[in-house]
Amino acid sequence: MAKQQNFALGQRWLSDTETDLGLGTIVQIESRTVTVLFPATGETRVYAAQTAPLTRIEFLVGDNVKSHEGWELLVEQVQQNDGQLIYIGHRIDNSEAVTLKETFIDHHFQLNQPEQRLLNGQFDDPKWFELREQCLSHQFEHNTSSLLGFVGARVDLIPHQLHIASEVGRRHAPRVLLADEVGLGKTIEAALIIHQQLLTARAQRVLIVVPSSLVHQWLVEMLRRVNLAFSVFDEERCEAMSDDSGNPFEAEQLIICSLDFLTHNSRYYQQALEAQWDLMVVDEAHHLIWSEGQPSQQYQVIEGLANVTKGVLLLTATPDQLGHESHFARLRLLDPARFHDYHSFVSEEKQYSQLADAIGPLLSGAKLSDDNIQAIGQFAAPEMLEDINRSGISAKTKLLHTLLDQHGTGRLLFRNSRAGVSGFPTRKLFEYSLQQPIEYSLLLAEDPNNLQLQLTPERHPDVVNTWVNFDPRVEWFINQLKSLKGEKVLTICANASTALQLSEALRIKAGTRSTVFHEGMGIVERDRAANYFAQSEEGAQVLICSEIGSEGRNFQFAHHLILFDLPLVPDLLEQRIGRLDRIGQKHDVCIHVPYFDMSAQQVLLDWYHQGLGAFEHTCPTGMTVYEETQELLHACIQDPNDIPKSQQLINQTASLHRQLKQKLEHGRDKLLELNSSGKGRIDGLLDEILQAEQSPKLELFMTRLFDAIGLLQEDHGESCYLLRPTETMISPLPGLDEEGMTVTYERTTATLLEHVTFLSWDHPMIHHAMDMLTTDIIGKSSVAFCSNKSKPAGAYWLECLFVLSAKAAHGLQLSRFLPPTPIKICVDANLTLVNSQFIQLEPVLPKMGNQLISALKSQLEKCLDTAQQHAEQQSQIVKTKRIDQMQEMLVTEHDRLQRLQKVNPSIRDEEIEHIANQINSLKNIMSDAKLNLEAVRLIVNNPK
Repeated sequence: MAKQQNFALGQRWLSDTETDLGLGTIVQIESRTVTVLFPATGETRVYAAQTAPLTRIEFLVGDNVKSHEGWELLVEQVQQNDGQLIYIGHRIDNSEAVTLKETFIDHHFQLNQPEQRLLNGQFDDPKWFELREQCLSHQFEHNTSSLLGFVGARVDLIPHQLHIASEVGRRHAPRVLLADEVGLGKTIEAALIIHQQLLTARAQRVLIVVPSSLVHQWLVEMLRRVNLAFSVFDEERCEAMSDDSGNPFEAEQLIICSLDFLTHNSRYYQQALEAQWDLMVVDEAHHLIWSEGQPSQQYQVIEGLANVTKGVLLLTATPDQLGHESHFARLRLLDPARFHDYHSFVSEEKQYSQLADAIGPLLSGAKLSDDNIQAIGQFAAPEMLEDINRSGISAKTKLLHTLLDQHGTGRLLFRNSRAGVSGFPTRKLFEYSLQQPIEYSLLLAEDPNNLQLQLTPERHPDVVNTWVNFDPRVEWFINQLKSLKGEKVLTICANASTALQLSEALRIKAGTRSTVFHEGMGIVERDRAANYFAQSEEGAQVLICSEIGSEGRNFQFAHHLILFDLPLVPDLLEQRIGRLDRIGQKHDVCIHVPYFDMSAQQVLLDWYHQGLGAFEHTCPTGMTVYEETQELLHACIQDPNDIPKSQQLINQTASLHRQLKQKLEHGRDKLLELNSSGKGRIDGLLDEILQAEQSPKLELFMTRLFDAIGLLQEDHGESCYLLRPTETMISPLPGLDEEGMTVTYERTTATLLEHVTFLSWDHPMIHHAMDMLTTDIIGKSSVAFCSNKSKPAGAYWLECLFVLSAKAAHGLQLSRFLPPTPIKICVDANLTLVNSQFIQLEPVLPKMGNQLISALKSQLEKCLDTAQQHAEQQSQIVKTKRIDQMQEMLVTEHDRLQRLQKVNPSIRDEEIEHIANQINSLKNIMSDAKLNLEAVRLIVNNPK
């Protein structure tokens, strides 16, 4: 391309000062002015003919030219007619011979190549070069960081959760069972694993299958915890998509659906089978009932999907001791080749049970007996046990880690118990006996078999609109809130209408600040309600929720829970209490339960409290006991005056509960729990995360980047900022609300204020902001003045920013080893490589910049060639280094898995073969990585 000085009608020129206008056309020439129409934007500019900041666009033979109709021409000949250029050649799409006048060149044309932009006088402020370089450097560091997928989750840094996420998330196509006890964070572990699998390109398509009642909870958790926007698929959505040809499950990458939906719709289940998933997550997997020859329909549905999906995560809090055959069936879903025979599995488990008992002294620091050593000797080399009782801590730790690696289901199964995890609060129950109103007594006597009305009489059609006027729980509720003045109170009841009526009664009768949270509200409305409740000042004292309030949100800043009614199912009760009973809760959890004396409510309260101890302790046996005593429980609820029958229920429940708890404790596999806890193996990762979060690097960089792309970041108190788009914003930023959003860079703030967006290197908005800059043309070339009194005026340097990159299938994880890699080369006027760092650069006016470029054009072309040569040399060094690192990491892992497979059949051939293929493929791909010029910056010395 070349510049011309003479104007003619129909010529095409670019504006040097307003590059976003596109390609302009000369439409009028006066004696001293020239008028240019920019068709892409419909705008017109009038310039002084002698000083017009314009660059003429002229294509040469061999260039591609795009017409305003969209087709492209390969230039074979260039002619001129009345000052206009005419391009002659063949269309690229169909080889048709065509002629294209320059007037009809695509209006949206822009110079994209950095060297072309610089040599044609198209340059920007020097700050954009630095920002582009910083974006590329930060993207490289993030992609190659061992913390990828860990720094951005809105979770507390709890060791056992981080360990499981690290251990499982880094595997190829992981197939594991997450079986932590209630309240230990299986959903968070799954979210961290999914997040890491997606960020590291180990997975792209994820299907989450959950019970119907948990669909929304998972949707919220994925978005709130790890910024993953899943789509909910149900019959209504799939029907709406049925008009489009193709499989609806292939329309989205991240999908949540209920197990019932797949079980009851064979057509959609078949489409889900055909959609090809990288990872499937199944919650509440203990509902998948199986026995030899009689698998349930739900089990068969998940089995079908597990057979065609590479990675599978099963989640359940129900221990295997409550149904060993079903536990085997879940493992069978993960590895049907290994777990093909139940009796063989039981025999193998006995061996590992003996091992778990034998390592007891090793864990406690006591001396190993001969029997212990003999049992351990079946799983460890003789030299590791030689004189083990006199060995130091390092030798015993090494032996322990070896046993963990070889543990039977230790690679497939992760289970932590509350007994092995600290940090939980004490739970206290406060009961409040009230007199049942005569209005309820009369209505319930007419319908004793309706369990729901017995437990929630306010829902009876005859009183549903008037109950707040006579129900003593309302007055009690108001007085209780007064007595807890200054304390945040979470209140949960079964129905949305109950919550709304209770809130309205509170407003009218007491004037207490309250807000509601129910399924009839949209996600944004719920967020506002939760935010109002979370505010320490001027916020609501009480949040009144329907059952959806136990959906998985974190309200641990409160420690008072009022249960306005009680759910019939133990899991729901635990879910309600679990909103406050969480690791990190700093106070005792106070559970307040009002009930009507000698009513169905008292029967249920006593059953939970005296039979199961479910208020003051978590109750892993709850659902099993409920299923065993359900008939008697329902009978007692229907006849609350039968005291002997109620006592029989409590005695039977307490006895069954004790037996099951003993089974659970006896069956605790301490070796498995040690393997699941990550004790002694997670400290390094935890320290790295904390160190990374203490660095102000991200906050400082994003403050500058946001300002550059047109985002205003204002201090908003409590380590928060308010982000708002301005009129100068380059383009819309995905994920940013038009009205702005509150953000924080502090994890502690984010976990306390869930309405605040937690920005980290993992957050998609950070990536979008950097991509917005690196994919834009701005900053591709720039010109600057520096002031260096030790150098002569007019001395100059050319900085060239190259990027070394390659392309590969996602599953090879190229970005883990060789993501786009910036290489900066700086040469001076003598074509000498220099390492100068330039600070306080000043922008150059367009006219002066064009004069400098015109004067230095031939020298700059030589500088570009020299920089390219140096960059090629450095790229070879980079490639060799990154290939060596890749091989060292993957070969070590490959060899380790091969050794382990000989003693632990949980290592699948597929995992080993994948790593071998990865090593060979990546070596070839990385060797062929190409170098591209990303940006150039001309710096001229202008001492003051």
